[in-house]
Amino acid sequence: MKSVTGMSFRSRCRQAGPAGLVFVLAVSLQAGNIGKDWGVERKSYVDPVTGVRVWELTKGTNAANNLYFHFSNFTADNRHLIFISNRTGSWQLFRAEVETGRLVQLTDDPQVNASAACPDHTNARRLYHLRGAEVIALDILDFTSRKVGEIPQPHMGGFQQPTLSGDGKWLALGKQRDASNWEIGLMSTETGEYRTVLTQGFRIGHVQHSPTDPLVFYVWETGGYAPQRTWLVNTDGTGNRPFYARTAPTNWFTPLKEWVTHEAWVKDTGEMTMINDKLGVMLVNKNGDARLVCEGDLWHAAARPDGKFIVADDNKGRLWLIETATGNKRLLATGIRDSVRTVHAHPSFDRLGRYVQFHTGRTQETVAIIDLRELPPADWTK
Repeated sequence: MKSVTGMSFRSRCRQAGPAGLVFVLAVSLQAGNIGKDWGVERKSYVDPVTGVRVWELTKGTNAANNLYFHFSNFTADNRHLIFISNRTGSWQLFRAEVETGRLVQLTDDPQVNASAACPDHTNARRLYHLRGAEVIALDILDFTSRKVGEIPQPHMGGFQQPTLSGDGKWLALGKQRDASNWEIGLMSTETGEYRTVLTQGFRIGHVQHSPTDPLVFYVWETGGYAPQRTWLVNTDGTGNRPFYARTAPTNWFTPLKEWVTHEAWVKDTGEMTMINDKLGVMLVNKNGDARLVCEGDLWHAAARPDGKFIVADDNKGRLWLIETATGNKRLLATGIRDSVRTVHAHPSFDRLGRYVQFHTGRTQETVAIIDLRELPPADWTK
């Protein structure tokens, strides 16, 4: 049994009594680096091409990465940015205070799937993450946690990153059932109840609960062109149908086969941003109708909560701000892939539309923020 402050756990329990036992258990559960204050490491630079100031949040040779871009990586009160780092030897969850840059470690467990985490947009202190098949709710301020529930058998891994319903009462989850079948399920954040939404005989990816409607989005994941990539299903399991689908070549935006990828809900409107590969970024409504917002060889895109702006990156390591009403785009940052070519920026906005955050490998693999209120003047007509 591990010791706590130089005395065996059993000895401390015998001496402490019931009240002390509660305290010792809390200390034991929070042993290691949970709650460790890593100080302030951020530094800024001015992009030599755009003149925009960029803040990198971590330093050193250890890598830091963001969560996936299909929801905001910020807490509900916009106070903290959630990210992951391998600085302790395994990927763990951290919070960065936006105002000060102070870094605090949230987990210290090699079984935690740190990248499969989801901030609760209804509770600024709550973060959901996976530990194997277990769904955990973590308080990011006092570091206490509770097991919400467990993804039931059958499963052979392949768990999807959880996403929350608009009211915060349900988590949409995905799993691989066996060698040939995948499943989408919903779990109650209050009781841990799990119910199956649907199963499919192909690999499911990018499972996302709609922020505005009782719908779940998912894709037929092939790693490339899929005959029908995007799908919607009602949360009660009915109405499974293709989502964005232009089956007739005469309706394609381009004479080439359309390759749609990297989809993300728009929080307030219930639309989705989608990248039409080699062509540009689209906005797609709930009926599957799409409009091409901005042309360009873009890679990942996410909208501001109100849908009026989109932040997107490209394969050349550049970050763009796009106005959806006009299609005008402004270059924010360059060199994102200069030293770490494998970096995917996966950019997204904060909860209020003031900041964009992204994964960067300009000089090291870290997470960066741009404060849009500090942008130098620009002519949108250029």
